[in-house]
Parts: sequence; C-alpha cells; structure tokens
Amino acid sequence: MTTQQLPERPVVAVKPARPPRSTGEVVGAWGGRLLPYALIVALIIFFTARTALFPTTDNLLNILRSSSTLMVVACASTLVIVAGSIDLSVGAVAALTGTIAVQLSEHGHPDLIWLALPIGLACGLVNGFLVAYAKLPSFLTTLGTLFILNGLALRITGGAAAQLDNHTLDTMVNSTPAFGIANIVWWAVMVFAIVAVIAYRTPFGRHVYAIGGNERVAALSGLKVRRNKLALFALSGLLSGVAGLMLIGVGGGSSPGMGDSFLLNAIAAVVMGGTALSGGSGGPARTIVGVLTLGIVTNGMTLIQVDPNYQTVIFGVIVLFAVIVTVRRSETGVVK
Repeated sequence: MTTQQLPERPVVAVKPARPPRSTGEVVGAWGGRLLPYALIVALIIFFTARTALFPTTDNLLNILRSSSTLMVVACASTLVIVAGSIDLSVGAVAALTGTIAVQLSEHGHPDLIWLALPIGLACGLVNGFLVAYAKLPSFLTTLGTLFILNGLALRITGGAAAQLDNHTLDTMVNSTPAFGIANIVWWAVMVFAIVAVIAYRTPFGRHVYAIGGNERVAALSGLKVRRNKLALFALSGLLSGVAGLMLIGVGGGSSPGMGDSFLLNAIAAVVMGGTALSGGSGGPARTIVGVLTLGIVTNGMTLIQVDPNYQTVIFGVIVLFAVIVTVRRSETGVVK
C-alpha cells in the first residue's frame, strides 16, 4: 500500500498584529485631532465675553470675507506641504499677478486681467520644474523665486500704488448675491471644494500623500514622482493667481508688498490645522480650521482694541501655541 503525499500548502506570511493602544494613547490621538477645533471655540468664547460686537452676524460675515483670500493661498500651499515640499512664493505670485492685472486694466485692456491665471500657472511650472527635475530643494528654490517675483512687481509699479477700475472684477468679488455673503467668500468655498476633491477623491491626491509619506518608496512603487510634483507646484501657482485677482478686487488696486503677509500666514494656517511640514498627513479640511483661527484672532484683537504694537506679538504667541498643541512631534521632519 503506497502512501500518497499531499501537496505542500504555501506558507502565508502573516503580518504581526499591532499591539492594542493604551487608553492614554487613544485619548491623546483624539485630543490632537480635536484641539484645533477646541482652540476656535475657546477664542470665540473669549472674544464674545470681551465685546458684544464679536458674535454679531455682520462681524462673523466680515471674518469670512477677510479670510477668503488667505483661504485660497493656504489651499495652494496645502497639497505642496502634504507632498513634503514647501512653496514660499505663493504671496509673491499673488502680488505679481494682481499687479499685472491692474496694469492691464489701467492701460485699456480690462478684459485681459484674466491673464493673471496663466501667469500664475507659469510661475508654478517654473518652481515645479526646478524642484522636480532640477532636484533643487523646494525651500531655497521658492525663496529665490519669491525675491524675483516681488522685484518684478515693484519694477512694474515703480513702487507706487495703482487703482483698479474694473467693474466686472469688482462685481465678481464684492457683490453679495446670496444670503448676504460676498462673492469672494464663494470663490474661497469653490477653491476649497475643488482642492478637497483632488486631495481626498482622486488618484492624484492619493499619490500626493504617498509621496509625502515616503518619496523613495513612492518612486519604487511606480508613481511618477517628478510629474506629480510639477503638477502640484503648477496648481499652487494657478491658485495664487486666483488669490491675486481676489486681492486687487477687494483692495481696489495694487500696492507694493501687498502679498507679503500671505507667506507666513498661509504656512501658519496649514500647520495650525494639523498638516505636518514633513508631509504625508493633513489636508485642506484641516487647513480651513487654521485659516478661521487666524481670522478670528485678527478680528477679535481689532475689536477689543489691542494696541497695534502688541497685536503682532500676541498673534505670534497664539500661532506658536496652536502649532505646539496640534502638531505631534512624530510628524516633524525635513522639508524636501
């Protein structure tokens, strides 16, 4: 009687089970997610207690309106930061595109102000090419383009402010057709929705998170890292061009250094929302929390008449505190 040998079954590698997290770790994780929202609630309570002007409908709408341009610039920065890079030129791109749009309108070409968008796109493509294909660090690259673009904007204007006379743009930005909310707010909502869909619902968005998590592994897995980075910076430039149009529409013209405040404020908003500068985590849904926090702080300090000499100091302290409590140390790393 012969014995029949059964075929050997393949050995399946089993991933070791992750050890259960302690109650403290779970509470800490949830606390880290909820702290940005808790900070907003705390600020609202504080400013409401200090002045009856803060919780009025008109003032809350004013916060949304004043935060709209920053929201667009912060959205431009968010995906770049999620991918582990950084774009310091967003404010300079907004300033240059806005300046060119005003000059075109002043010289009898009001219909050409929309050239601000392809100009912003071109600036983003230059940044993307230098970072993705020339392998230059994004921090130093965009710092250099920041100075170049600001210099071009000053050269175009001669360092003087210029008024915008463009009824179409003024109507598109400042009119209030729905619920008493200015069009500029709807612009910001539309940009946020588009960026959120890109980040959370598209293969490109998933590639961005993969690149930010580990660029080398993403490349080895077949992702077109350089192409995706180029697209990211192009999108950042395009959205910065949109912000430039919003900026001149609200301000009624261009002025030297009009985009300077967006540089640090945009990065602060992204980080305050919980997006790690090292990449791979966060996103536009968190950025909107950071933008609203900055808007509430700025508006509230003005209403309670904080000395302007101290506002910047207090603003910096609040931003630093928010960053400390919302960003886990494990998420810090080198910006590429």
